[in-house]
Amino acid sequence: MAKDKKEKKEKKEKKEKRDKKEKRAREVCGADGAKRVRSDGAGGGGAVSPSDAPPPPPTPRAWTAFADAPFAPSIANALASAGFPSPTPIQQRAWPVACDGADVVAVAKTGSGKTLAFLLPIFHQARRTHCFPYDRAAAAAAAAARPPSIHHRSQTPPRCDALVCAPTRELAIQIHAECARYGEPSGIDAVCVYGGAPAYEQKNAIAAAAKNTNGVGFIVVATPGRLCDLMEQRALALDRCAHVVLDEADRMLDMGFEPQARSISHWSPYDRTMMFTATWPKAVRKMAAKFLAGDDGDDGDAGDGDGDGGNYVKIFLGEGGDGDGAALAANRAVSQRFIRATDDEKDKHMYDFLCALKEGSRVVAFANTKRRVEMLTKAFWNHGFGSVSVHGDKKQSEREAALNKFIRDECPLMFATDVAARGLDIKGVTHVVNFDMARDVESYVHRIGRTGRAGELGESVTFWNPDYDVECAPALCKIARDAGQDVPEWLAKYERAKESKQWRVADAVLKIAEP
Repeated sequence: MAKDKKEKKEKKEKKEKRDKKEKRAREVCGADGAKRVRSDGAGGGGAVSPSDAPPPPPTPRAWTAFADAPFAPSIANALASAGFPSPTPIQQRAWPVACDGADVVAVAKTGSGKTLAFLLPIFHQARRTHCFPYDRAAAAAAAAARPPSIHHRSQTPPRCDALVCAPTRELAIQIHAECARYGEPSGIDAVCVYGGAPAYEQKNAIAAAAKNTNGVGFIVVATPGRLCDLMEQRALALDRCAHVVLDEADRMLDMGFEPQARSISHWSPYDRTMMFTATWPKAVRKMAAKFLAGDDGDDGDAGDGDGDGGNYVKIFLGEGGDGDGAALAANRAVSQRFIRATDDEKDKHMYDFLCALKEGSRVVAFANTKRRVEMLTKAFWNHGFGSVSVHGDKKQSEREAALNKFIRDECPLMFATDVAARGLDIKGVTHVVNFDMARDVESYVHRIGRTGRAGELGESVTFWNPDYDVECAPALCKIARDAGQDVPEWLAKYERAKESKQWRVADAVLKIAEP
């Protein structure tokens, strides 16, 4: 009997939460709630089409200039000092929708300015109301629904007012830096928490921020694992969290953080949710349908999980989002070059490539194993190239030190595993080298996305080994062609041979035909 009452109570709370989101979406988007927003990336009025007839009312006009945005002078001054000429396409489309209070899913390529697309509307809300919106009834319901292991203690934990969740420590640190740059002038404090650093220091930082909010509130930037640990330990509570952002949502799923994302949704009852992702596969659409519907995924009320329902605004920019899922696209600002090389030949190709670079170039080179990363770093350091390494076996302090040396241009060559392929936004990266071809094409796209960011041009070079990279030839050629790149004839031959399932014969013929 008690179990039935608890289940009915939980279902009622879920329904109330969804009703709140639907009401908020109707206020912003019209009576039909969800609609799909597409843009050609030029920042103008992208074609808008509804998911269902009749057509919805028009979306807010894109803010094509910083003067269009109603941001506080402190934020406007920070933008001016950064030297940005105008908002990026994702900012132009996301800012007016998010500032109106709608839930948002945004799909855009890497390096498109997504961090400021979600941070500045949060700061704007804080400055406009002098505090984040807070629903006491919803917070009380969340406290009652919290599992006994969390809510049975009498101590009241610090409550953050906004949360940004990122899949990796490096990305969390970078988002926190942007919070400091654009939020602190407005009196908005931010705390960064992630695994690999002392938890007690992060608890103290959260407690200090909670005491010194100046009536404006504070933001927590966190990785999912450490965030859930802190909530379990009652070092942080989300029951008054007004904004939740999932950045690099596709990467979160890749890293197995979906259970933590569900916990965040369950513990944060009154949130305006924004989800940003570089790709839109079925798994991410399903996550959006559950997460932004205010459902924890335990029942089927959130729809069929295809991501086309839900009372939130969807923004797709460029080739990255066709709305039907999963159009993976490389950044057109990055020229892609392919060099056929066996493992024994790669070192010489790498050395020749580095020697030919111009002064001031900065290179991120990827390898598939930590051992190879370390070997390459030492080898090229001994050849006179200032190099550092980043991979999962390094302590957090060592990774941060290596990144700082690379950012300050003390060591312009960084070898890394895929731990650095997502989220890192380092200005001035001119080249990306795939010393080892990525294990899948999606990882390849995100690797080369470390260059050609924020309107700059970049170049990628991939050492392609016919002994074990043939499987990816068709998908790799498609990615290159879709981005307007020329595919070398030798690679196209592998593509055709692989598609015809005769690649072993073709491989032998190609090797014999080599000069």
